[in-house]
Amino acid sequence: MFVEEVMKLIELKPLRNALVGLPGVDGLSTEQRKRLTIAIELVANPSIIFMDEPTSGLDARAAAIVMRTVRNTVDTGRTVVCTIHQPSIDIFEAFDEVLLNLLIFYFFTFDIYLWVRFKNSHFLHNFLAIGSMH
Repeated sequence: MFVEEVMKLIELKPLRNALVGLPGVDGLSTEQRKRLTIAIELVANPSIIFMDEPTSGLDARAAAIVMRTVRNTVDTGRTVVCTIHQPSIDIFEAFDEVLLNLLIFYFFTFDIYLWVRFKNSHFLHNFLAIGSMH
C-alpha cells in the first residue's frame, strides 16, 4: 500500500497510532509534525515538492532528522525545492544543487535565502524557463 511506503520513507512507522495532540502540550513534537506534513503531501504522489523552511523552529538534531526524510524523498526520484535559513554544514552538504540569493533591504540590512534544488530537476528548470518568457 502506498501510504505504508510513505510512512516508511518519512520514518513515521513508530508513530503509527500516536495522536497529533496540541503543540507544546502533548502528542507529536514539532519535528514529528513537520515530517507528518511532508507525508501528507507525499500521499498525493507529486513529482515536485516545494518546501518553505522545513527546518524553521527546530534544533540541530530535529532539523537533521527532517532533512534526512527530505533526502529520502529525493532519492525516490522526486524533485524537492526548498528554502533554508542558516543551515548547519551537515545540512548544507546534503544538497545536490544550491542557488544563493542575497537580497538587500533598506538601511543596509540583508537576509540570505538559500534556494535548494535537488537532482532530477530538469522539470523545474524547464518550468521556470517557460514562466520567465512571459
